Amino acid sequence: MAWNQPGGSGKDPWKPKGQGNPVDDFLARLKSQLGMGSSGGGRSDWIKPVLAVLALLVAFNSFKLIDERERGVVLRFGQFDRIMTPGANFKLPWPIETVTVVNATQVQTVEETVNVLTKDENIVDIKFNAQYTISDPRLFLFGFRDEIAAGGPQGSATVRQAAESAVREVVGNNAMDAALFERGQLSIVAKDHLQKSLDMYRTGIKVT
Repeated sequence: MAWNQPGGSGKDPWKPKGQGNPVDDFLARLKSQLGMGSSGGGRSDWIKPVLAVLALLVAFNSFKLIDERERGVVLRFGQFDRIMTPGANFKLPWPIETVTVVNATQVQTVEETVNVLTKDENIVDIKFNAQYTISDPRLFLFGFRDEIAAGGPQGSATVRQAAESAVREVVGNNAMDAALFERGQLSIVAKDHLQKSLDMYRTGIKVT
């Protein structure tokens, strides 16, 4: 007896089994394989909240707000990709891209007192103060690395050592009278030496 004749089964032999919706059939098979019953609601009820949460996480992780004082260093799969400027920035979600934010305008300070031998063989106590900012965030993060044992923020140990070397060189090339009475001029020369050293070390630091 044909399916569409009176008394027949009433089922279309060409119609797929299940609800007739391929998506619902797929979800039903997936839930069956996972051992999940259908008594808790519709067949797709459990997956819709999961997809919604994933979508929110992706959207939340795809934008980064950078403050006017900051810069963001973007790594794509661990390799440098670009610098984020102030404002709202788009990024690919983690783990594809990660962002490290640095304060590019904050002035850092290092101080030290050292004994220096002058050109005329006198020993003087020199107290120096060096102030600096971050000029290149990429180099500041990845161009060099301080010895963490020295303490303080990244860059402070390198600036301190380079500044001490610059002071020793400048004062050591001058007599004690110059160290005592021409400190302004010697400071300018020492600053220039310090900046050249920091550039050579690829620190991304600018002496201010």
